[in-house]
Order: sequence, then structure tokens, then C-alpha cells
Amino acid sequence: MIRPYITGAAAVTALGRDIATTREALASGASALAEVPPEGLPPGQEPSLAARITFFTTEPELSKAKARRWDRGSQYIYVASVQCLKSAGYDVKGREERTGILMGTGSAGAGPLTELERQMAFESPEAASPFLFPYTVSNAPGSQTAIDLGIRGPNVTLIQKDPVPLNALLYGRMLLSDKRADAILAGAVDEWNLIYHRAYERARLTGTASHPGFSLGEGAGTVLLETEESVRLRQVEPLARFAGLASANLPVSPQRRVANPDRMAEAIERALADAHVDPSSVSAVHLSEDGCPWMDDAESRAMERVFSGQPPRSLAIKRQLGENPAIVAIQIALAADSFRHDPNQNAVLINAFGAGGNFACAVLLRP
Repeated sequence: MIRPYITGAAAVTALGRDIATTREALASGASALAEVPPEGLPPGQEPSLAARITFFTTEPELSKAKARRWDRGSQYIYVASVQCLKSAGYDVKGREERTGILMGTGSAGAGPLTELERQMAFESPEAASPFLFPYTVSNAPGSQTAIDLGIRGPNVTLIQKDPVPLNALLYGRMLLSDKRADAILAGAVDEWNLIYHRAYERARLTGTASHPGFSLGEGAGTVLLETEESVRLRQVEPLARFAGLASANLPVSPQRRVANPDRMAEAIERALADAHVDPSSVSAVHLSEDGCPWMDDAESRAMERVFSGQPPRSLAIKRQLGENPAIVAIQIALAADSFRHDPNQNAVLINAFGAGGNFACAVLLRP
């Protein structure tokens, strides 16, 4: 299987509407986590934290008139996709059939769906807006983006938790290897939703100001994968090479949550082996760490095993941007972009460990 290049990267986050602003905010130690208003909480329960995008404009990538008809998730991924294509110097025109889009999500469509159900339940079925319905499905952001940008190649949305952006990379790699496309926009998008947040909150899974922990986030991250031939024909300088990916699974019942450092370590080791990279050559690691104590502890032990107690520089941006599949896509975009800004960066490992037992890792190399 080929090892495609990454030629563009972009991110829309609660710390900035582009990757440069986000990178600078993260480096300064800024955090997007803030208390969610406590209305609806049981008496005495402390409000929990979330990383929400509170101020966002779709312009200049998307006009306000058009954006008003779109859901938040579609707005996020469209803006990120346009920025990604621009950073890669890639014009879809003339390449429509050879360009694809692969998006992952854990919550896209949640906002329109809950609002549509609210209208039907508290007003009447006749009062429900027909404009909401097309955006209640999870593939709306990817499909809307493809329609507007003229992308006519493979169009797939994957629905999962943490590892789904890495699975989008894997699927994109497979499509490029099979010559189904020359370039693939791959990433993930999620929107914060109060109903979902309250469910996590009532289960006492979320962190608070006095007890930091798991916090939901939102946003979008994308990278452009291209074959070596496409890069050569376009005469562009790639950001990174997508060199390795592996997963290790631990099947469990839906009622259980699993933290297994041995299986996590196996995923890391297999990803490094797939990339032909020795652990000592890894320059940085984007951790899966998100404030869930038992998962974070298991990842720490897995890292100690793989790197013999001397792990490379580690970044835990979920502590600043919250948790959701989109945050992993943002990690991928930041990792690819880092080669442009750090001359000492040679290999970056990205961990995405789901509490349901799906552990995945990817390795990006300097091209």
C-alpha cells in the first residue's frame, strides 16, 4: 500500500478559525474550556466544562446568506476544507472526478436533529422546519462540502468515536492505492450539543472547575492526501508523509469501558513498524489524553513501555480543546503543519484511544 503525501492542512477550533491562530493559542497555553450554564442541572451539581466555538464567521470562505441555511457542522468543515485546499494550492476544477472526501464524526447532525425533535414534540409536526431535516444525518457536512466544491470522487462519512479520523486516513490511503482518486480530503467534524452534553454531565463523566476531567469540544480538522504522482505533476512541496497506521482492538460489551496499556502499546508499536520508524526517532507525540483518569493512566504506561521510560515531547491538546473525534483530526492537521515550522521535527506519532476498546495510532514523517 502506498504512503501518500499530505499537502494541505487546516483546522477550525474553539481557539481559532484557522490552523495558525489555533497553533499560536495552544503554544501560549490558552484553553477554550469554559463552564456551561447550569440550567437544567440537578440542585447542587457543579457546572461542567466544554470547549465551545462561541464566536464564528464563515466569511470569507462562505457567504453569510448561504451559511444561514447550513448547520454548524457543515459550516465548520466547509471552512476547514477551503482553507486546506488553499494551503495545498489545489484546485478541484478539472480534477472533480479524481478528488474525494472522507469525513469522520461522532456528533454531526446532533444539533439539527434535536431541534427538529423539539419542534415536533413541543409545537407540532406541522411546525417542524423542513430545512432542518437534510442536516440531521451525519454525512451532511461532507456531502454539502462536496456539492459546493464540486468534488465528485469517493464521498464517505465514517461514524465512530476517537479513532475515526485515523480510519478516514486509512480509507483514503486505500482509495489512493487502488487508484480510485488522486487526492482525498480527509478529516473529521463535530458540533457541541447541549442535549449530548447534559447526558455526559448527568452521568458525572465531565470535568468541572474544581475537578478537571473529560470535556466535550467541537470543530473540524482536514488534511489533503495526494499520491506521489499527483504531487510530482503539480510540482508542490508536501507538508508531511502519511507513513504508518495501525490499530489494536479489545472487544467488550457496550456497558463496559476498557483501558488496556498492553493493547495501546501494541497499536503504537505496530504503527511505528508500519512506518519503518524506530521509537528513538519519534520527535513528538500527540497524546489521546483527555482528562479521563484511567484512560490517561493506561496511555502513560503504554508510552513508558514503548519508549523505555523516555518518551519524546508530548502534546495533550484535548486538555485545551476538549474531546471529540474532530479534535483528533485537528491533531493530525497540526502534526502535518508542524514540519513546516519546526526544522527538528522528523516523525510525529498520533494516538487515538477509545474507551470502548478501539486503539489506533498514526505516524507522519518529514517528506
